[in-house]
Amino acid sequence: MDEDNDFVLNVAPCPFLDAENYCLIYEDRPTACREYPHTNRKRFYQLLDLTIKNTFICPAAFEIVEGMKKKY
Repeated sequence: MDEDNDFVLNVAPCPFLDAENYCLIYEDRPTACREYPHTNRKRFYQLLDLTIKNTFICPAAFEIVEGMKKKY
């Protein structure tokens, strides 16, 4: 459990994915899964390291970072 008393998975791949990578608990998935890739937070700048890591596995995070690079 984390500081907000939410359960946190510490293994990969997620044990709730089926053989075709579909979430078995989608309607009840944890907050971290609901908010992934965490790019719509008010303090997004605090998660830049995580976002950079996510660009390797998440096309949405990749596009957001590429857009930021062009803008800034």
